[in-house]
Amino acid sequence: MTLPRPRAVWIALGTLTAAQVGIGTWRAGVMLREGLAAGEQPFVLAGVAGELALSVAIAALAWWWLPVSGRGRSLVAWAVRFVLLAWTLALAHYAFALTTGSLRPIVTPIAIALLAALGAWVRRWSQPTPPAAACPAPDTGHPALLLAAAFWVFQLTHLVFPYHFTDAQDIWACRAFKFAEHGALTGVFDCLDPARPPLYSVMLWLGAGDPTFQGRLLPTLMVGAFGFLFYHLLRRVAPRLAPWGVLWLFVTDHVMKGAVSFYAGVPVMIAATVAIALAVDDGALAPRRLAIIGAVIAGAAVALIRRDGLPEFAVAGAVVMMRTRAWREPRLWAAAAGAAVGYLSWTLRPAVLHAPPLFAPTLDPQAPWTLAAAAHAMGRLLYGAQGQVFSHYGYGVFAWGWIVVAVWAARRATGNVPLATLMGLAGLAAWLATLALYAILTFTGHPQMSTLFIIRTGFGRHLVHFYPLCLLHAVSLGERLLSAGPTASPGPPGAHPS
Repeated sequence: MTLPRPRAVWIALGTLTAAQVGIGTWRAGVMLREGLAAGEQPFVLAGVAGELALSVAIAALAWWWLPVSGRGRSLVAWAVRFVLLAWTLALAHYAFALTTGSLRPIVTPIAIALLAALGAWVRRWSQPTPPAAACPAPDTGHPALLLAAAFWVFQLTHLVFPYHFTDAQDIWACRAFKFAEHGALTGVFDCLDPARPPLYSVMLWLGAGDPTFQGRLLPTLMVGAFGFLFYHLLRRVAPRLAPWGVLWLFVTDHVMKGAVSFYAGVPVMIAATVAIALAVDDGALAPRRLAIIGAVIAGAAVALIRRDGLPEFAVAGAVVMMRTRAWREPRLWAAAAGAAVGYLSWTLRPAVLHAPPLFAPTLDPQAPWTLAAAAHAMGRLLYGAQGQVFSHYGYGVFAWGWIVVAVWAARRATGNVPLATLMGLAGLAAWLATLALYAILTFTGHPQMSTLFIIRTGFGRHLVHFYPLCLLHAVSLGERLLSAGPTASPGPPGAHPS
C-alpha cells in the first residue's frame, strides 16, 4: 500500500514539528527553572507604569503613522512601524548622547512629540494598492498560531526575573544600568567589551529605572510585533503552512533563549529581517518613501547593535540585489547607507569612548603559525559548526527538516525566482558568510575566535540573525510538496526569470 503524497508530506512535517515543539517545550521548562532559581524582582507600580506608558506611546505612534485610509491600515503594517519607531527612539538617544556626551530622559518625550508631528505628514503619503491576495483570509484561531502565541507569552513571564544570563549581566544589561548611573555612554567602560556598539543597551536603558521589568518590556513586545511580520511573509509564500512556520520561529531555542536572555542576537534578527522585508515589499507594509526611510533605520540598527553582524547583512543584501537584478532599488541602497552611517558613527566616536575590542581581529605575535596547526584548527571549526547546525537542540531539527524538504521538492520546478527562494538564498548566503569569517580567523590562528568555546557560542548566536529567512524557504518547500503544482508566489518587485 502506497501513501498518497499529501498524506506522506503531512506525516513527515508533523513529525518534524512535533519534535521541534517537544524540544522547545523542554527548553522553555529549563529556562523557567533557571529564572525561578534567580529569584523575582520586586513589583514597583510606578516603574511598571512608566515602561507600559512608553510602550503604549510607541504603539499609538505606530497606529498614527498608518495611512489615513486604504489597505495599508493592517496589523502587519502597524507591527513594522512599531519596530521602526522603537529603534528610531533608541537612535535618537544614541545620536544625542554621541553629540552632547550625555543621555537625557527628556529626549524621549521630545522625540515622541516630533514623531507624532511627523506622522501627520507621513500618514498622508500615497500607498500603492498591493496585488490581490492569492490566498484565503488568515485563520487567527489556528491551533499553531495559538501555540506560537503561548510561547511568546512565556517570554513575558521572564520580565519578572532579574537579568541572570551571563552576557546580559556582563554586557547588555550592565551597560544599561551604568548608562543610568553615569548619565552618559561612558558607562560602557564599567562593563565587558566596551568597544561594542551600545544601541541595544540604550533601548534597555529607556526603562532601566523600573525595578521590575528593568527596560525589557519594549524589546519583548518587539519580538511579538516581529511575529506578525513573519506571518505576513509566510502567507506570501506558504498560505497553508504559515501558522506552523510562526510556531517553528517561536519554539526554536536560539530565538526563544535569545529573547528571554536579552542578548543582542534576536534584536539583530529583527532589524535585519525588517530591512530585507521592506526591500522586497509589494506595498503592503509601507509606502515607498517610508520603506526607504525604514530601511535606513533598520540598517543603522544592525550596525549599532552588533558590528560583527554587518558582513552577513551585506552578503544577504547583495544576494537580494543580484537575484532580483534591482541594481537601482533605493530601498536596498538605503539599508546599506544606514548600516554604513551607523558603523562609521561608532567607529569615529569621540576619543573619550574609545576602547580596544575584546576579540580584536589580530594575531598573537608570540604564537608561531604552522600549516599543521591551522589544519587542526579548521577541523575544530568544522566540528563545532556542524554541531551547531546539525546536532544542536535549537537548530538540529530545523536543519535536517530543511534538507529533507529541499531534496523531496527538488524536482518541483518553478518559473520565476519566487520570494521564498530569494529569501532562502539570502539566509543561506549569510550563514555561509559567517562560516567563512570564522574560517579566516581560525585558519590564521586567532587566539580567541579559533577556540571551540567561542565557535560553539558565537557561531550559533550568529546563525539566528538570518534564521527567519532560511525558515521561510523551508516552509515554502513544504507547501510546494503539499500542492498539486508549484506554489503560486509573487516574486519581489523587479524579479526576473532565472
